[in-house]
Formats: sequence, structure tokens, C-alpha cells
Amino acid sequence: MPPRGSSFSTLNLPSTFSLPECMEYFTLTAGPNTDLWRKPPNGDTATAPIVFTSLRNPFVVAEVTVSADWEMESDQGGIVVFAGAAPQSFSSENVPISAVTPLSRHERPQSLRPCKWVKAGMEFCSGTVNASSVSATADGADWCVSPLCLPDNGPASVHSLRIKFERVGHSLVVWYQIPTLSPFARTPGAVGSTWKKLREVTWFFYG
Repeated sequence: MPPRGSSFSTLNLPSTFSLPECMEYFTLTAGPNTDLWRKPPNGDTATAPIVFTSLRNPFVVAEVTVSADWEMESDQGGIVVFAGAAPQSFSSENVPISAVTPLSRHERPQSLRPCKWVKAGMEFCSGTVNASSVSATADGADWCVSPLCLPDNGPASVHSLRIKFERVGHSLVVWYQIPTLSPFARTPGAVGSTWKKLREVTWFFYG
């Protein structure tokens, strides 16, 4: 059953935006130069439009389907999981990623450690539609892409992508599936084979 809109909050969206009662389908519009990224030494950029919720139980699995007509370099959409506090709108172009908090003379200095997160989705890069993922730690973030294409049609024919996050022990496994391929799968085994592993973040649920 799709989640209810009342259990979600929004970030970096106009005050006129409203969530549907049923979250089975909804549309987000991203302005130019918005992103969710972490790059030392400058720190975080969290200006992308986000719809988020907080879990009451341990994470098990999450899945989303993203559809769009990609046009510009780095156009993207997908799903992100944060380990820590709820996300906040933030751009720290000139602030180091490990800032020091103000202290009294009796306190020991401690660094502000940004929360870790992983995002994955569909991204237009170098003229190609890709399955992409970023994993972010307190020290920075990485980025990986895997070009998408349909047999005999090429990457331009892919307009939708399913992304699944799955917890396996301490790891977060990122899967993707091209929806237009799955209707041809007639058995559970065939459906399972349409999911491809994009990456495994082995440290995400550790500590």
C-alpha cells in the first residue's frame, strides 16, 4: 500500500507545493543549479527539492520509480537515505566540512560530523542516461554511474528507472530495474533477473 502524504515533509519546495493524499504518484520540479552533494573542503550542498519521512522502525527496504525527460547535464532524480538527523537546506561553498563549534574555556574542541547518506537514481551525464549513485561520509562523497540502454534502442529510449535500497546485514545494497523490460518477465525468477546491482555500501549500517 502506498504511504500517506501526511507522513512526509518537504524541503526546498515552494509554499504552494502540496503533497497528494496517496504517495503512489507525485511530481517534483527542480530549479537550476540545485543539488545534493558533498565535496571537501567546501562541504555540503543540499538545495535539491526533497520529500522525506522519518522511520519508526529499523530500515529494511525502500523502492521508487523515477520518470522524466532529461535535457541538461546532471539532470537527475531518485531516492536518498540519511543516517542521522532530518535533512536541512544548506549550501556551504566557503565553510569547511569539519567546522569547529564555539566552546567555553572548560570544554574540549569537537568537530561537527556531517551525517552519512546514500542517494541513487537516474542521471543524464555526457549525453547518456545513467543509473547513478553517491555515498557520502563525513570526509566527502563518491559518485558512480552505469549507462542505461534498451536492446537495439540505446540509452535515449530509457525514460524511467526503478531504484531499490535493501539492507543486508550492515550493508546497503542498491538495485535498479528498467520498467519497460519487466513486463516481459513471466515468472518470479525472470522478474528477479531484471534487477541489476548497482553497488553495495558495506559500511552504511555499521556503527
